[in-house]
Amino acid sequence: MPLETLVDGYSFFVGTDATTLGPEGGLYHRDTRHLSSLAVDVVGATVTPIGETLDAANARTVTLATAGPSVNEMHDQNVPKHTELVVERRQSVHEGAGYAETVALSNHSASPTSLTVRVRFAVDFADLFEVRGFGSDVDRTVRTSVGDRSVTFRYDFETADGERVSRTSLVSFAAIPDDLSSTTATFSLRVGPQETAELPFAVRVGESGESAEASGASLPTRTPPVSIPAVETGDPQYDAVFERAAADLTALTTETPQGPVPLAGTPWFVTPFGRDALLTAHQTVGVAPELVEGTLRYFAAHRGRDDVASTGEQPGKLFHEIRHGELAARNRVPHTPYFGTVDATPLWVTLLAEACRWRGDDSLATELADALADALAWILRTSDDTTDDPFLYYGDDGVLDHNAWKDTADSVRFADGTVADRPLALAEVQGYAASALDEGATLLERLAAAEGVETETEHPLSTYRDRAAAIERAFDEEFWLPERSFYGLAKQGDGRIVDAVTSNVGHCLWTGTIPESRADSVASTFADGPLSSGWGVRTMSPDDAGYSPVSYHAGGVWPHDTSLVALGLSRYGYGDAAERLATDVLDATAHLAHDRLPELYCGFGDDRAPVEYPAACTPQAWAAGAPFAFLRASFDVSADGDGVSAGRTPARFAPRAVDVFGAVRS
Repeated sequence: MPLETLVDGYSFFVGTDATTLGPEGGLYHRDTRHLSSLAVDVVGATVTPIGETLDAANARTVTLATAGPSVNEMHDQNVPKHTELVVERRQSVHEGAGYAETVALSNHSASPTSLTVRVRFAVDFADLFEVRGFGSDVDRTVRTSVGDRSVTFRYDFETADGERVSRTSLVSFAAIPDDLSSTTATFSLRVGPQETAELPFAVRVGESGESAEASGASLPTRTPPVSIPAVETGDPQYDAVFERAAADLTALTTETPQGPVPLAGTPWFVTPFGRDALLTAHQTVGVAPELVEGTLRYFAAHRGRDDVASTGEQPGKLFHEIRHGELAARNRVPHTPYFGTVDATPLWVTLLAEACRWRGDDSLATELADALADALAWILRTSDDTTDDPFLYYGDDGVLDHNAWKDTADSVRFADGTVADRPLALAEVQGYAASALDEGATLLERLAAAEGVETETEHPLSTYRDRAAAIERAFDEEFWLPERSFYGLAKQGDGRIVDAVTSNVGHCLWTGTIPESRADSVASTFADGPLSSGWGVRTMSPDDAGYSPVSYHAGGVWPHDTSLVALGLSRYGYGDAAERLATDVLDATAHLAHDRLPELYCGFGDDRAPVEYPAACTPQAWAAGAPFAFLRASFDVSADGDGVSAGRTPARFAPRAVDVFGAVRS
């Protein structure tokens, strides 16, 4: 089952379940594990979890008691039916500070009781990639220092540039333990009848130039990096989903010098990812403008400047993933950053155009005009890489199997189940690229006309527009599958069209790439055809041999994917279908934990409750962004120079729900 996580910006705490960390668990900050083992024992008592409350994305309360499964067994009349000891573990994680826990032990008896509590811990400073199975020959020597109420762990290493770097973890207790070693703290407690004793402790993290030294066991709470308004839908379940989504998105956002930026998701992707961050910003453009602007500025500042084969960097290209752990610092992995994505750059351009529409002015485009010109040049150069067509392809970069969002090895399949070969031009990438070239050229043209900002570009603006039109024409001519009345998933380098029916094509509705004459057929495949599961859009049609409902990219349902399809349906005037997809996914949350949309769930039909995918990463930023995109699609909300307007009144949302987008014209 999915790992359980608490997250606050770059810091997260993960375990197999409420009380067990497991081999992958611990406290992580910026890709380094600062706590690898943690257990709390009450000597002489067996306490088991009986409940868990997710208080926030970064905090939970786990309740344990001496009652267990045997309480319901009838064969043993000596099994106690009354619990005298209840333990609460109140846990929280705090970005850049660490992990805090208070162990509360309640004596529910008529007499005082004596308890011995042991807190066991370990720190290995493993790199996140090593925890995930990446082979490494790094031999770490961790130094420890034991004080009267704290233990300090320290590890030093040298980066590829010769810089000396330190990592520290400080395990500190509010009370002085009766015994403290480098692995265990022991406390003797006397708890009165119907009273509670508390043991607070904390694990503080430190990096080079920072100190983990501090007293006590409390940690600071950061100021929320974004402010997302509450949504009142008229449905209590939906309201809870929006509240949880806003909390998750806030927890998964970090502050940067350029502004707030969303991190992809827990447990293994708590770092900026180009595609994930940009799509999350697209989803929330109407409710989190500071997140949109921070994301645009951050990726513009970190765009490619040179040609670097080892990382895939190219001038004007936006990166896929950046890492901050030891292996990246030693250049053992290419994520410094790694540029293996074909879609982040056009998504940045379309986000900039959308942000300007919602802002009602082009000042942000003026600020980022050079980055825009660089991005357009990269898109055109990539389109020029082949002479047979204008499409954007990706090949084998030796790091990822695919450089688009469905990046698992077997995710791009023909209808007969055969896995496609690279190089590949994916359907949605062509939609992103055509839209970016057209909208980017329009932005630069507008800047020159209205503000006199002449931005130097590699080609005349008409060249970008012409290429956008060429991509759209070629896409319609080559990707259309007459026998399936739908578009293919991809084109191989040998010219074959990958003829599977997949959700990727829905993104081309979102970008406006599909001709109106084909829209009915495409829309019906999503609305009531094989891609509709009743709980959202399947990533692949069950009519195809490569489909499985329990598949990451070839049959599962991704809320973010469905939200983009819903926006596309709304764009083409299929408002009822867009709203139905929105409510299908939102209704699924009634069967999922914590009113939370996971990364994905299985693609079974709605004749059964939705089943969460066993390795789903939750929470995830673009899953948290999905409800806001669904709301936009359901109301057909759009923005232009005259403001924000709503094109329809949905049946399942109260009219006041649209107020989250500000002053909206009907």
